[in-house]
Amino acid sequence: MKVHPLPLLFAVVMAIGVAACSSPQVIARQVRESQPYEIRVKPLGVARVSKDGFDSRFEFEVVSLLDLNRNSLVQELYQKFILEYRDGSTRERTLTLVEAFRLRFSHRDAAGRYHYRIWTGQSDRHSMRGIDDLSRDVVAVTIERTVFAYVANVAGAHFTPAGFAHLPKNEDGSVVSNVPSRFNENYQQNYETRGLVRNSGDSLGLTYEIRYRLVRESERSPQFSVLRGGGWGVVQSPVIVRQGD
Repeated sequence: MKVHPLPLLFAVVMAIGVAACSSPQVIARQVRESQPYEIRVKPLGVARVSKDGFDSRFEFEVVSLLDLNRNSLVQELYQKFILEYRDGSTRERTLTLVEAFRLRFSHRDAAGRYHYRIWTGQSDRHSMRGIDDLSRDVVAVTIERTVFAYVANVAGAHFTPAGFAHLPKNEDGSVVSNVPSRFNENYQQNYETRGLVRNSGDSLGLTYEIRYRLVRESERSPQFSVLRGGGWGVVQSPVIVRQGD
């Protein structure tokens, strides 16, 4: 297999408001038959998808029969980025990230359930651009993100005013943040990746997946999808996609 370096012009962006792990198996944890809470995630607005990348935003709601006494929604993200070349060779890169959104109590419904949301004005943004700058020898690109979301207590993190932070690792150390400097660049230039995750032992929450696929010579490209994985929660599907240049 031939190895091709990824071009420096390729920029990976997950701006403040989003959001990875030695292997995808770490994220796909065992799911309990019953869980102490439900995480609901749904898209905000219309996803923008083009031959240069994608941009989509999501919001969260946590619903529980009990007062959770947890201050954050934590996400463990694993990304696989695959380039396919004209000569039949491929190049693959992976990255991992642990991040946190601060939670706030929203309300208690008529059934007595507690509702929590991330801070007002904050959203989870998944964005990538720069595919147009790739070598013309690249005939296809696949980007796969798997995200495991759960509630926990986070201490010592360098949160933005909107309540978002990168964390060095999850509670048991099985997922360690390993992202390049240009990934969520604005956060990394202005904030420190620090903090501890606690009280996540019962946090078997929600897994969801984001997939972008571009075949340069196909009129049906690009393709973009968001799917619920093996966790317990709700993702609105299908995601409405707007194509752009």
